[in-house]
Amino acid sequence: MDGQTVKHAGLLVNPTSGKSSGKGMTLANMLMTAPNVSTRIINRFEQLPEALNIFASEGVTDLFISSGDGTIQAVQTELAERRPFKVIPRLALLPHGTTNMTAADLGFRRASLRDQADFIQNLETTSLRQRRSLRVVNPLDHKPRHGMFLGTGAATEATLYCQKTLNARNIKGSLATFATLVAAVSRPVFTRPNPSDETRFDRPFPIEITSGGVQRCAGAQLLMFSTTLDKLILGARPFWHGKTAPIRTSVFPYPVPSIPRWLLPIMYGSENRKMPQGALSFSSESLEVSCPSNFVIDGEFFAAKRDEPLRVETGHLFTYICG
Repeated sequence: MDGQTVKHAGLLVNPTSGKSSGKGMTLANMLMTAPNVSTRIINRFEQLPEALNIFASEGVTDLFISSGDGTIQAVQTELAERRPFKVIPRLALLPHGTTNMTAADLGFRRASLRDQADFIQNLETTSLRQRRSLRVVNPLDHKPRHGMFLGTGAATEATLYCQKTLNARNIKGSLATFATLVAAVSRPVFTRPNPSDETRFDRPFPIEITSGGVQRCAGAQLLMFSTTLDKLILGARPFWHGKTAPIRTSVFPYPVPSIPRWLLPIMYGSENRKMPQGALSFSSESLEVSCPSNFVIDGEFFAAKRDEPLRVETGHLFTYICG
């Protein structure tokens, strides 16, 4: 925004994020009568286009999103694909959701609701970060998506377990992430491999990846993911060889490498770390992925077309308010 632009804040609240923690609604009530602040509450994703249309008509320049990863992905998709704003607003990600991986990397840093409300009313000078989204081009439902994390194989299975088993019991955030990690690593540590057991995360998935006209991998893999984030769950950075393009992709092989030997180096090693045989990490502007398993993007599941690979490309450059 240039110095002549009149700033106008918008607060979008999805009260169902975070298993109705109430943080978003409390913040909305604190700002209900504040001048130059527009507030919209959505209870279903179907209400999102109308809410963004209203924000655009009211001249919102800075959009504060009280939600989790799924709502952020839906907002970014609407902003980049449908373009309801003449100028896409800056985004402030308030980590009020069940899962807040995107906000942990790019989110608003002021934790208390009072500090958040004061900032939204005043829109003072702040630190900003820019990051490109991942654009999923050709899912089965023909609806492109702009997220920050895409995965398949065991990544999908682990996310499904976290949502159905842990989030359903109101275990969320870092605790749910840690519990999912424990469940994921304990079976290969304490039980013998069983590739045909579909209840296990640690089973083989046929994954083929092509990037820049080069086949990066093909055959049985444990999981793959692509991201434009600098860090993932629990602050992990499971990629290496340097960031030379916006999208970072990592692939981990099947059979599962030794968990005691490789878990910490995989999650927290340097860019020059030594990795188990078959593990792969690279940067790219785009890639194509084939896998019969469903994909997950920022906690939301979707299917790819069976007769063509899923195409992933560098998406829109968003600006994030970090506070």
